[in-house]
Amino acid sequence: MERSTRPRRCGTWLGIGLLLALASACGSSDTGPSGATPSSMPTPRPSLPPPAPITWSPCPNGSTLRCATVSVPVDYQHPADGSIPLALTQSPALDGTDPRGTLVFNPGGPGESGNQILPVVLGLLPPEVRQQYDIVGFDPRGTGASEPLQCGTAPSAVTSVLPVPARPGKPLPGTPTFTAMARACAKQTSYEPFISTINTARDMDRIRQALGLSSISFYGMSYGTVLGATYADLFPRHVAMMVLDGAVDVNAPLTRQAIQQAPAAERSLTHLFATCVASSCPLGPDPASFYRSLTTSLSTHPLPAPGNGDTYPVTVGDLDTATLFALSVPAATSGYYAALLAARNGDGAPLRTQALELATDVNSAPLVDPQWAIACNDAADHPSPTTAGDLARTLATRTPLIGAYAVTYNMGGCVSWPQAREPVVDLHPKDTPPVLVIGNTGDPNTPLVGARHLAAIFPIASELTWQGWGHTWLVSGSSDTCMQQRITTYLSGGGLPPAGTVCS
Repeated sequence: MERSTRPRRCGTWLGIGLLLALASACGSSDTGPSGATPSSMPTPRPSLPPPAPITWSPCPNGSTLRCATVSVPVDYQHPADGSIPLALTQSPALDGTDPRGTLVFNPGGPGESGNQILPVVLGLLPPEVRQQYDIVGFDPRGTGASEPLQCGTAPSAVTSVLPVPARPGKPLPGTPTFTAMARACAKQTSYEPFISTINTARDMDRIRQALGLSSISFYGMSYGTVLGATYADLFPRHVAMMVLDGAVDVNAPLTRQAIQQAPAAERSLTHLFATCVASSCPLGPDPASFYRSLTTSLSTHPLPAPGNGDTYPVTVGDLDTATLFALSVPAATSGYYAALLAARNGDGAPLRTQALELATDVNSAPLVDPQWAIACNDAADHPSPTTAGDLARTLATRTPLIGAYAVTYNMGGCVSWPQAREPVVDLHPKDTPPVLVIGNTGDPNTPLVGARHLAAIFPIASELTWQGWGHTWLVSGSSDTCMQQRITTYLSGGGLPPAGTVCS
């Protein structure tokens, strides 16, 4: 039985770019423009007949994976108005004689393709999990091969927006870009308002039904922890096991998430520079000074557009975006340092390439439109452009290296987005089985406080801490045997690790 969810959420958009790089390398409450607050009263929805059973067939890429589609309503309130085919991929359990169940995976984002990244994920999950579970990835509505939202926003238009207004009381500099994106998406299709986490959670339950299962297990990374928590809130009795890695503070408004992230990113960058100095740093003996100098240079004199169809000058926005990517994926730091040196010498193309890792999918398709559609359709509180701009200036004072970028990163696209129809808020799942929540001590974009707060919303949950740097355990520390053992034990039915367990 689905439980109604009252409005609000926020989000972090990192996931597939991180996994792809790893594979190749190896608050305040601000209303929107209308000032309206969504009603917290649930809207009754018509019941739906069960979906057709899934028919798997070999995927066209020649791998051992199997592919299928599941049809879901565009609007669950009016299911007769149209449907969307969701694209699914399955990797059967290696122990095919007696699989334990199905583990649905979401790589984060929001907006990334679960299908395109599944082959990488299979090499990162603990071997015993691969033995025991059928692993299912899917492209959430509006993404990948599931009716992707394509409004025409150039990824480099977003990576190049400046992070901080020049003066107090001025709007967030990216506001014109984000306003154009919101208008383009509104004109593109009437489907955009229904691209949201609540609807994706409903879609997941349709997938469960099509699989013929009474319950499913779930592994979600970063934004995937929002999706997992929402599914648990709506369908608690259909959850078997749930691992939430790189936990988002789901009940915090956008402003609070930005305030939480800014010092985490700053600490990560300081640590990165200290590590660089300890190993013949290519940026010289004082990389922080190098970084500040490059920030000043790009703020006053952006570098020419890279060309080849990319017409946007390379700015300090690209520097901040590329930096967060490098902090999130430690394996990407060598390319990052090379990009900084090239930018100092007048070539911004490598820096733009690094920044675009956060704005494009595995197949180079733009992610920015679906990312912001999901993030803003999940958030009840959309900050005004000037509120966001003032917060960026405040965080620039507190955390001067990269902290101000947390505003553009967490809420930039929402300053002009229409009010959400069915946002996510006040998640407190009831009647769920024990849940495993993972946080990293050095995570630059989902700080450890998010894991503590997320674990607290469940009736029974254990917070497992990985003492390491980078975004999520699976991306940054999948070889850690301490973590592998705890996760394997949990997913094998051996129970949660003791409270306060830390692996380093």
